[in-house]
Amino acid sequence: MAVIAEEKQGQYLRVVWKRAAWHLSAAQTVMEQLLVCLRRTGWGKVLIKQPPFPAFPLGYHTWLLYNWLPRAQAAGAWCFAILPPRDLFAHLGFADFLSQLRQREVRYCVADSREQAIIWLNQQRADSELS
Repeated sequence: MAVIAEEKQGQYLRVVWKRAAWHLSAAQTVMEQLLVCLRRTGWGKVLIKQPPFPAFPLGYHTWLLYNWLPRAQAAGAWCFAILPPRDLFAHLGFADFLSQLRQREVRYCVADSREQAIIWLNQQRADSELS
């Protein structure tokens, strides 16, 4: 359903969803695997290309915000570059998701391309690196 790659040069994790039938439980499994990678590598940066679904499912949206995100932050995730879904209806639901990320003061960038996302990730510094 997705591939999680470790990008050692930029020290970030990359999640790329494959074109396949989408199921909430399978998506949750992928994101749980991402948590394992976050803990193992200690890298707090993540590049996520959103799944190619026809609408941004509310169940996934809710689970990500209220279940997965707090655990990801506890595991050290602090910076997310996101390549959004292209489908109009998925993009509308995704926009609501982003507004809720903003309210939670999550550091993120919505990129137009993988290259743009990588440049942004490489420019980010953890608060601990700034002092």
